[in-house]
Amino acid sequence: MQRARAVQQEIDYFLAAEVGANRARGARWEDIAQAVNVTAETARTKWSPDRVRRLLDHRAVAQRAAPLPSPRSMSSLQQGEGQEPVRPVAATARQRLAAALSYLQRKSGLSIRVIADRTMLSPSFISRILSGERLPSWDLVCHLCSILGHEPGELRLLCEAAHGIEQPPRQTVTEYIAALKAALRGLHLAAARPTPEEIHRRSHGRVPVQVVAQVLRGDAVPEWEIVGALVTALGGQAADFKPLWEAIHYSFLMTDDPCVSDLVSETTG
Repeated sequence: MQRARAVQQEIDYFLAAEVGANRARGARWEDIAQAVNVTAETARTKWSPDRVRRLLDHRAVAQRAAPLPSPRSMSSLQQGEGQEPVRPVAATARQRLAAALSYLQRKSGLSIRVIADRTMLSPSFISRILSGERLPSWDLVCHLCSILGHEPGELRLLCEAAHGIEQPPRQTVTEYIAALKAALRGLHLAAARPTPEEIHRRSHGRVPVQVVAQVLRGDAVPEWEIVGALVTALGGQAADFKPLWEAIHYSFLMTDDPCVSDLVSETTG
């Protein structure tokens, strides 16, 4: 019976997509209604553009919002939920991702029920994501960010760390700098956006106030002692960020771009 319901649901999704595609090509409601043996008014109500979009969004999100997998590699994520115990670092990263999403939800003023309605997921599922009990996929994180009015790129490293995904192949120095900026801004978001003065205090004076704003804007790449202290002050794991900082400096040695050279050399001494 469960398989039969799943098949029927897939048919409903497919039919909605076909109706939407035919309407986009100019098909009349009367022709669509005749093809599926319903009245034109029923067809208009059942497959309105907004309902079709919501159905297809729901299908995409429902398929991709998987339970927390074992933090191993991208291939293990595609195999479903693993049997190995979750390492403490992955659990911590998951909580930071949840903290960032929870902060965005509070700042947006949207209730969990409204968010659930817009994603066509249950309020309890959204609540478990925001509490860190459930790990959302990257697609679902992007979907939530679009609802909450935020740039999802700032949460990418948090999401990858929570899933245990290894860093991608080597990139250019400017790409690494952009990735570090986004990752630090995501961590800043997860910490509920403390002020530069508060971060300075939390770092026991190791991160100058003026440097905090520069780093979060991506205008500076300080020495590791400062970046590591900034990460720690924001509640992150310095070990998650050091490979990215090292990649910037390795790539910096390979570049002859004066703009990049100024950006890195002026802040590293």
